[in-house]
Formats: sequence, C-alpha cells, structure tokens
Amino acid sequence: MHRTQFKLVRLVIAVAAMWAATAAGAFPTKPVRIIIPFAAGGTADPLARILAEVIDKKTGAKFVIDSRPGAGGNIGNQAVASAEKDGHTILLGANNNFVVNQFLLPQSAVDVANAFAFVSILVDQPQVVYVRADLPVNSLKELIDYVKARPGQINYASPGTGSAPHLSGEILADLYGLSMVHVPYKGGAPAITALLGGEVQLYLASLSVGRANIQAGKLKALATTSAVRLGALPNVPTTRETGFADYRMTNWWALAAPKGTPKASLDWLQREFALAMREPEVSRRLEDLGFVIVGSTPEQFEERFRKEAAEYQQLIKTRQITAQ
Repeated sequence: MHRTQFKLVRLVIAVAAMWAATAAGAFPTKPVRIIIPFAAGGTADPLARILAEVIDKKTGAKFVIDSRPGAGGNIGNQAVASAEKDGHTILLGANNNFVVNQFLLPQSAVDVANAFAFVSILVDQPQVVYVRADLPVNSLKELIDYVKARPGQINYASPGTGSAPHLSGEILADLYGLSMVHVPYKGGAPAITALLGGEVQLYLASLSVGRANIQAGKLKALATTSAVRLGALPNVPTTRETGFADYRMTNWWALAAPKGTPKASLDWLQREFALAMREPEVSRRLEDLGFVIVGSTPEQFEERFRKEAAEYQQLIKTRQITAQ
C-alpha cells in the first residue's frame, strides 16, 4: 500500500510538472499589447517596435503598440494596472511613470508598488547637455561657471514638468548651487525649437532629440550623463570625465505588468526581451539611438525603483517642485 501511494504521488508530481511546462509554453496565446503612456512617435516607439519585431521573428508572438498619453503618463499607467492579469497587457514606461509621478502627481498617480509586477528595466537613456552653438562655453565646467555668473538669467527647456529634462535641470542646479529658470514646453520638438531660437540657453535631453542639430552645427553637446561615452557621440565626454561624476541622471525605460500576472508569463517576457536586446544588430540599432542596454531582472528593477523613489522624493521636496 505504501509503495502504491508513493507511485501515485510521483505520478501526480509528474503530471503537475507537465501541466506547468505546458502552461508556461502556451504564453502568449494572443497578441501582447504594449501600452506606452506617451504620444505616438516618441522615444519609446522605436524601442518597442525593434524589440517586438525581433521577438515575433523568433517566437511567433505578436505585439500591438498602443499609445495612451495624458496626465503625465498616468492614463497609460492606469490602463495597465486595471488590465487583465494574464501578461497580455504590459507597460513600457519611463522612470517618471514608475518613480516620479507618485510624488509629483499623488492625487492621480497609480500606486506602482502595489499595482505592478516588475518585469525588467530594458535600457538607460542618458541625457545630453545641449547648448546653442554660439553660446560661449565649450565644456560642462564652463557652462556651470557661466550659469553661476548669471543667477536667474539662464533658462532651460523641458517637454513638461516632471519630465526627465526638467528633473535633469533640477538635479544639476541642486548639485552645483545654480539658479536657473525652468521653461516647460508641450513636447520635445517645441523645446528644441526654443533652444535653437534662443528662448532658452540650455536643454538636457536624450540623444535623439538633438543629434541632427549637432551634426548640422547648430547645437553643441557638452557632456553626457552616461557611465561611458555613447557610441553615437564618441567625441563627447561623460560627466565623470569632465570632473562632475555626481551628475549621472538617466531616463530609463522598463516593462511592467499588472500585479498578479502569472510568474511564467513574467518570466517569458523578461527572458525574451533580454535576449532580443542582445542580438548584435539590435544592440547596434539601440545604441545608435542613444540607449544603453540594461536588461535587468525583476529584483534589480525593484531595487532601483526603491532607491530612486527615495532620491526623487527628497529632490522634489528640497527643490519644491510642483506639477503646476
């Protein structure tokens, strides 16, 4: 009798293992909707499309890119947080979606820690320090000295309050005792137009925003906030190389799913996106766009989320930043 029971237990375990493997292998069973909480045509679009194309080719999985802009990214956040918990709706958001909004827009922000299952930080997007070509500075040190000599007279642009360029400026000012005026615009395109037109003197943004104007000789890139030089800007030093190692703000992009999504689905998403980014041609394309590949685990994502949440909460409080 004991021997029979033992065999039965082994059979049950084997069947359970087969069922689990089958269930895991069945994902996805329909197109995966990638919700981007910003307007179509922005930074996240090429990232999502490049990776979706590679994963589709390898696994046959289909993806739909769905832009849900508004409320500083909170409309997209809410759409994912309230979606079915099966892994077929995921969020591709930036650090402001995951970290900043809970402090800057507390009334409308999703409770990230309780609403989402962390999947992976896909990439870092370092900021580039842009100035007009005719501004009489040629290094980050010269820029900081120039701003210090003109308190309250230097304007810096952003595509909106709480955006990465805005917070990049706040961090720069906080670290080095600068007095600058933040001028928010309705997007990256009008912000770069304002810089070119002389309405503002400084813009801290991603490579894709200003690269064409650097090549045209209309803008200068003084430094990047990356740990190492960007492959697409090999002649531009990092902030560390210029003697300002503390200034390291990056705008990262990450995947999350509704809390309660099965682990097998989360594991599939993390694995396939990480593998896709490490395809040589994909790596080259992403690096050419100014991304630095990360491909973190869920645990690493959560650790960074909690660390930066404490840092941004302090920054927003110290700098008295509001969403107004």
